Amino acid sequence: MNPVNDTLSVKNLTVHIGKTLVLNDISFDLNIGEILVVVGPSGCGKSTLLNVLSGIIKHYEGSICLHGESLRQSNIRCGYVPQNLGLLPWKKVEENIFLPHKINRKNAIDPRDAEKIISELDIPDLMQRYPSQLSGGQKQRVALARAFASHPDLLLMDEPFSALDTLTAETSRNLFIDLWKKHRPTTILTTHNLAEAVTLGKYILLLRKLPATVYHWIENPLFDSNGQHSEEEFYRFVRELSDLLRSSNNNPIEAYG
Repeated sequence: MNPVNDTLSVKNLTVHIGKTLVLNDISFDLNIGEILVVVGPSGCGKSTLLNVLSGIIKHYEGSICLHGESLRQSNIRCGYVPQNLGLLPWKKVEENIFLPHKINRKNAIDPRDAEKIISELDIPDLMQRYPSQLSGGQKQRVALARAFASHPDLLLMDEPFSALDTLTAETSRNLFIDLWKKHRPTTILTTHNLAEAVTLGKYILLLRKLPATVYHWIENPLFDSNGQHSEEEFYRFVRELSDLLRSSNNNPIEAYG
């Protein structure tokens, strides 16, 4: 068991939106520097969980601590990639990437680090374009560059690849994993795609339908196995997750999208 200061610890997190109970007594501990994928039916509260962790939702019951310090009082760097990617259409790519630095100068971005990430994502030639001039995959890379360039302690991604075509989504997932291995931010992302969850998550959190409660916390045996597992093992594990979610929620879950 890791010391408390080596975890992101969520204890008894409960959230109401108006009179609606959205998250009900959510608890988990995530090792620092690991990836957690949150899976559950549409509308179960996955985005609400990320909005709490990012500070967008400030009113909740329970506690959230990172490195043993309350998230409310901490001075951590948080990167957030929302479903719509959050790129400002009136700003060029370069301005979008460096926007977190302008908003919070005390967490200054080292220009050399940012340039390295921009190069790794192969977007130097896009810097003077506007988001409307980019393809879906290019927008995704810009959003990843903005998130990683600020060297976040906590990276949150809300269904980041769901709007991409199959080939672009696979390329974007591979780029994300390559960046994560180099920088190792503690990462929580949501998806409705179980194959994606198995590909990206060291840990997988299964939620029941609204109000969301924890159904299963799973350590992924296939994560980062360097291709040592077979395709048959991979899809067998995906089917097991799908069966678990269906039995809990009586709700269809996308297994392979």
